[in-house]
Amino acid sequence: MEKQHNRRIFAGFYKQYDGKLVYVITVAKDADTNEPVVIYHYSNYSDNTEYLTMKKASFCEMVEIDGKYVDRFSRQTQMRISDWKIMKLQEDGFTGPKRKQFSQIPPDEYTDRTYRTQSTYEEYAKDICENYDMDLRKYRLCMERKRYIGVSKEGFVFLKSDLSFIGSCLKTVLKEYNDFFNERYIQHKSIRKYAADHDMNRGSVEHLQRKFIKAFAIALKQRDDSDEKCRLNQKHSEE
Repeated sequence: MEKQHNRRIFAGFYKQYDGKLVYVITVAKDADTNEPVVIYHYSNYSDNTEYLTMKKASFCEMVEIDGKYVDRFSRQTQMRISDWKIMKLQEDGFTGPKRKQFSQIPPDEYTDRTYRTQSTYEEYAKDICENYDMDLRKYRLCMERKRYIGVSKEGFVFLKSDLSFIGSCLKTVLKEYNDFFNERYIQHKSIRKYAADHDMNRGSVEHLQRKFIKAFAIALKQRDDSDEKCRLNQKHSEE
């Protein structure tokens, strides 16, 4: 079986010869043998990421399929890791892909705001969505600078938890709304712009947005019910 021992392995997505997608985090060395090993995980929608290792020599093998030799893992250069995935890697102690350093800190990164003060789950859902982009930048800035910037310690815990939850939802129960969320709350398209880009009228887009917020609100309530706790304003929470 042929091997490509000197092949360079980059962080990023690779497709296994059987079609399964994996994400390579880094190449490390075995502490006992000094042999290079690849650290990766299978790319799926589960929150319970299982990290795996494989000898680089094995990762770089070529396998015979229908009489032809193909790479055991082929790099997928067109695929870009999502911000949610970066956040999950950071939570698990990995650095994630390198990002351009901030030359200037946008003013809203320093702006503090309160979290989880809403009295209904729909208000809570709207708050997470409308502040998602700013909160994600704030989270990444705090991780980069290793200190709390524009957020208290308690607020950072709330921010990280809510970002992780909506990221998980958009990969699972809210998967059908993923593109809508990206265009409305990350690209910040207006309802008029979204309607024009998708050949829809304004009323249809507003209806889609209400459906999304309601579905997300249900997911938030189900999370609270499962955890047996309420993340709404305790003084005015829903019955």
